[in-house]
Amino acid sequence: MNGGKGQGENRVQKWLKKPLAERNILQAIRLVLLVLLVIVIFIVVFSAVERGRGPVYISIPVSALLLFSMAMKVFVFRTFNRKLAWYVLDSVLLILLNFFSGWRVSVATNSFCYLVYVLVLSEYYLSAPTLRDDLIMFAVNLAAYTASYAVIAVINDEFGSAFDISSQYFVALIVLVLHFVMFNFAMTVSRKNKQIESSLHELEESRKELLRAYDKLEEATVIEERNRIAKEIHDTAGHSLTTVIMQTEAAKLALGKDVAEAERCITAANIQAKNCLDELRLSVHLLSGKRENVTLKEYLEGILEETANGTYFTVRSKIDDIELTEEAERFVSNTLREGISNGIRHGGGTAFLFELKDMGNYVELLLSDNGSGIDMKNFKEGFGLSSMRAKAESLGGMIRFSSEEGEGFEIELSLPGSLKVSDPEKKEESNEDQSNDR
Repeated sequence: MNGGKGQGENRVQKWLKKPLAERNILQAIRLVLLVLLVIVIFIVVFSAVERGRGPVYISIPVSALLLFSMAMKVFVFRTFNRKLAWYVLDSVLLILLNFFSGWRVSVATNSFCYLVYVLVLSEYYLSAPTLRDDLIMFAVNLAAYTASYAVIAVINDEFGSAFDISSQYFVALIVLVLHFVMFNFAMTVSRKNKQIESSLHELEESRKELLRAYDKLEEATVIEERNRIAKEIHDTAGHSLTTVIMQTEAAKLALGKDVAEAERCITAANIQAKNCLDELRLSVHLLSGKRENVTLKEYLEGILEETANGTYFTVRSKIDDIELTEEAERFVSNTLREGISNGIRHGGGTAFLFELKDMGNYVELLLSDNGSGIDMKNFKEGFGLSSMRAKAESLGGMIRFSSEEGEGFEIELSLPGSLKVSDPEKKEESNEDQSNDR
């Protein structure tokens, strides 16, 4: 019920919003046609009655019915389908009027009857939805007018004055044809204008719908991105803090037995805690919409400095000045942190080599340490390394882990060159595209 009421109110509002000319101009034309029809029918019937007798008087009730029909179409029935029966009646009445008003009256002097056709057809042209309907109505009534004109000429035995008959007929024919052409040209232009207005209105509504959909999509994208970052914070911070707790617990146990082992555990826990803090800071920056004003090279060098400063670790690096998409840069920095943490925690490494090279079609990352290494035959990837592999593959790259006992551990990562960006604006566009893809 509420839906139907709402639709009704919308129709009323739309009707009220229509321009005054659009609402009333057609009705005003119909009223003018009705007034002119009264005048012309009066002239035709009065002229016929004045000159003739008998059947001529039948034109009076026929004229009255024709006026009644026009009044019904003007004041009562507003849609074309409801007027169809009246148009059929009009065609019959026009034939009768033309026939009886010309009974025993010279067709050469019966010069106003075709004007009745013009006025009645004008109302039809105003209401018909297509040019095809107008053409059918015009052809039918022109044929009827021609037939009744010929019959009247036969009854009045006026073929002797063929010139007068033909000239009067051709005058009527020219008027009817010109009226059809000009009136339908105007109506065709009007219909096309309405179609254009309707198309523009639909286009505007579609544009508004698209804007609303875009706003909803943008909001959903923001929420999805925040959920993704929140999950990443949970996974990374939870894993890192768990590792820190495990390292400090191991240091407590080794403190009275193996001081060197305790120091190693504390150092590894310290680095892991710093990495966790950096990751949290980066995530907070992303959530707040702020970006750190440093290049990728500077950011990676900062991570390496944090590892080396105040510790006994040795770090060597060779980093090309490359700009990647935000997601790729986060992955590279996380890989560096995770690799260093694993090298210290699991391999007991004290020296690291890190390289980031721009190879043109791809970007290559290498991180190796001098730790104890492992036997790759029995190697199983843990949470951190399996996450690295999954992320590398999602970015279109690949990663390889290699090690031998006593030879340290090595991470080789290749990322596609399509993740590189040459300027900040392109970087923002690429990040937006990746965010939409997610």
